[in-house]
Amino acid sequence: MVKLYEAGIVLLGKVQTHEFASGMTTNSQHFGPCLNPWNLDHVPGGSSGGSASAVAAGLAYMGTGSDTGGSIRIPAACCGIAGMKPTYGRVSRYGIIPMAWSLDHPGPLTRSVMDASLCLDAMSGDGRING
Repeated sequence: MVKLYEAGIVLLGKVQTHEFASGMTTNSQHFGPCLNPWNLDHVPGGSSGGSASAVAAGLAYMGTGSDTGGSIRIPAACCGIAGMKPTYGRVSRYGIIPMAWSLDHPGPLTRSVMDASLCLDAMSGDGRING
């Protein structure tokens, strides 16, 4: 997030995630289900589903997520947006509590591949790979 702030991002708010960023539904016992904006009977995908749902609904230009086993890519696919898991070390993991040090990757969720590319450029390279 440090690099995004330096690039001028405005934080709109925080969205729902699956507890401990581990699950396929993004349902919360405290806040209820996170809904897929294209079909309210479907889930937005797990873990980073709140970001994916907000971006797909047009509430935000981009969202961020963390991906260990598909937590960016699956919500992106479920919500019809672009999401990518960057290569290891491209984006700092500073501030992320890892499930697996070598598998956790923060990355962008956006409405287009071009937007994902721009966001990835802004997020890349702050030098704090291992936090």
